[in-house]
Amino acid sequence: MEKPPWKNLVPCVLFYALILSVSALPSTRLQKIDSFFSLPNDKVMHLSVYTVFGFLLGALPYPSVALGMTGSLLGALDEQSQRLAPGREVSVRDWLADILGISLGLALRRRSR
Repeated sequence: MEKPPWKNLVPCVLFYALILSVSALPSTRLQKIDSFFSLPNDKVMHLSVYTVFGFLLGALPYPSVALGMTGSLLGALDEQSQRLAPGREVSVRDWLADILGISLGLALRRRSR
């Protein structure tokens, strides 16, 4: 299998970097953001963000199962990285919302082909 073109890989890497940067914010910073404009429910936010990420991953020329497993692993890594942010906690439910989002994004992308 040939390597994926940069045009398909770069958006995935940049979007995941954005996910990690938001996950690194302390809970106090998120509360300040929430005071300016209301953030959606935590699980809805996880589902939405990872649906977009799954949609981006779906552009890569690999089997959906491999992309789903990769997305799931990256979601778990994201959850574990929150241990380093003050006031943030790790949640299996958040990770499950990430997995559901990845699956939905992949299905939407692969169905549109």
